[in-house]
Formats: sequence, C-alpha cells, structure tokens
Amino acid sequence: MSEANAVAVKDGEQRLARPLRVLVPLIKEDLQHGREAAEKAAMPYYQAAGEKFIEAKDQMKHGEFLPWVKLNFGISQDQANRYMTFAKTLNGENPLRSGFSSLSAAIRATSDPTYNTAESKRPSWQEPVRQIVSRVDTETLNLKREDMKRQEEREAQRKLALQLIDIGYKVLARTLHPDKGGSREAMSRLNAVRERLKQSA
Repeated sequence: MSEANAVAVKDGEQRLARPLRVLVPLIKEDLQHGREAAEKAAMPYYQAAGEKFIEAKDQMKHGEFLPWVKLNFGISQDQANRYMTFAKTLNGENPLRSGFSSLSAAIRATSDPTYNTAESKRPSWQEPVRQIVSRVDTETLNLKREDMKRQEEREAQRKLALQLIDIGYKVLARTLHPDKGGSREAMSRLNAVRERLKQSA
C-alpha cells in the first residue's frame, strides 16, 4: 500500500494515515518525552537508594564497601557513588523541585568545578530556544522542493516561520518582561508584533 493511500484504523474508524515523514519526528518526540518522564520519575528512588548506600557505607570498614555493592547489586562503585552524591546534593530536598532535569545533570553539577559558574553565565533564553529547535521537522525541511506538493511546501514554510517567531519572542521576552528589567509597555509591544507576524505567517 502506498504512503498516500495508507489507512489508519482507530476506534473502528478509518482515516488517512499521516505520511511517514510526518510520523517520524512525532514518534521521536514521543520517545524523548518518555525517556525524560521516566528519568524524572526515577529521581526520588535514586535519592532514596543513595541515602541507604551512605547509611550502609558508614557501617563498613575501609575496602568493604565495593565488594558488598558488587555482591548485592551488580553495579560498580562509581554508580553507587553517583547515587550517594545525588543524595548528598539534595540533602533531604524533594528531587523533583531541585531544578535538576536528571540524575546525570545533578552529577555534572557536583563533579564539574566549572559547572556552576558556566551555568550562571549561560543566557536564560537558551533552554526555551533549544526546546523549540528540537521540535523542528528537519526531515521534511531537508526534502527537495520538487519532491513535495505545493501545499506541503507552504505548510513547511509556515511552521518554520512560526518557530522562528517563537525563538525571537522567547529571546526578547527575557529582556523586555517587567520581571527581567523591562516593562508592561515593552511586553505589550512585543506581544503585538508577535501576533502580527503569526498572522502574516
């Protein structure tokens, strides 16, 4: 069955399936969200395990901890140390409110001496912009124009324009927002320009 004629069945209803080039980035995004959600959900358990590893290690003589970890859990001492470092970093705080997006982010923060200063110098707009860029459908944009229908080409350009508008908006809002040193008037103008550009797109 060709891609154009493919039929998807959901709840007993038939409908035209979305093209594969559309499904690929959507599936990738779902899987990425799933990995991030799983990592975030696991953080309280990593913290609890780290606290218990610390409790156990305090009861042992020098050199006993590594064999005990390997025998009972089949992990390296480095991995056990990561859990303990994570627990020490949070020091009883709720890991979901810690500001760390994952266990590895917390480890980087505590193991890299330049991490904190680098993070503080990193512009606050970078993360929102990175999130927008990660949603760009590069697979469609990489297609040659002659391989796309006119309507598909227009839609690809429209989406790209909206993403470009969103990136510019998020960067400027970090400066023009009243809480960031700007004013209500500045944000009002920025919002008006964004809406005008979106209507044009």
